[in-house]
Amino acid sequence: MQKLVAILALTLLSGCMSTVLAKPTIHVSPYLAVYQLRGKSKMQSEVDPTNPGALRNNPSQDMRSFGQDRHRDDVGLRADIGDGFAGIRADYYRLDMNTSRSGQLEDDWGRLLEGDFVSMYAEMDEFRIGYVEPLADFHTTYRDEDLHFQFAAGGVFASRSMTLRGKDNTKTRSQNLTIDGDVIYLAARARANWMQFSLDIDYAAAPEVFVLSGDVEDFSQDLEARLSYQLPQRDMSLFAGVRYSVFNASGDANGFRYENDMIIDGFQLGVAVTF
Repeated sequence: MQKLVAILALTLLSGCMSTVLAKPTIHVSPYLAVYQLRGKSKMQSEVDPTNPGALRNNPSQDMRSFGQDRHRDDVGLRADIGDGFAGIRADYYRLDMNTSRSGQLEDDWGRLLEGDFVSMYAEMDEFRIGYVEPLADFHTTYRDEDLHFQFAAGGVFASRSMTLRGKDNTKTRSQNLTIDGDVIYLAARARANWMQFSLDIDYAAAPEVFVLSGDVEDFSQDLEARLSYQLPQRDMSLFAGVRYSVFNASGDANGFRYENDMIIDGFQLGVAVTF
């Protein structure tokens, strides 16, 4: 915890020293997240229920085996403080995916057995806060209109808490697992602005050494792109975007070891208001 506090303090201090926060504007953007949960998961199971100490390592199976891998509507909220491009950003996203669709397991997964028809409820709270500093910008023209490019880099702290709850259709067997993780990402941002349109691209990456706590491991990355349209004579813009987020995790779920390779991706629709 002390390490985390120190990192965040240094991040905010560097931001306070930057000119992007000299006369900051505030941008608030609620959005609809139409995402899907994909990837693979594997979990140990008992070789013999009468001998609970003997465990078997099972192969990975696709998330569609649990009834996932479909788009669902969730919500997110983002706030930016800075010069309109760089500065401090805080983002909260709530994943809440309950599906009536079932999949059939190809192998055992904890207490759930090969051949079971299983549905899974997934939920996650994700909070991100970061800072990027402007590095370069330049202007040119396109069709006699100004075309402006900007680039920035910095860091992002991301905290996730995900719970997966699987249950067979007879409701006699169930298996849960929880994935927690706090990670520092290296972040880069680019923007192209032309007339009332702007395209923002954010990329963040974190090797395993940047994992502060929890079950996350290996290499994590996050890519997001948003196309915005500034409404004429209004401090408001409409945007549509895409996101692709990848992270891996391993841990213990009720005595069974698990390994997950998770992908969250899909589309965004929202509005940004400037104060």
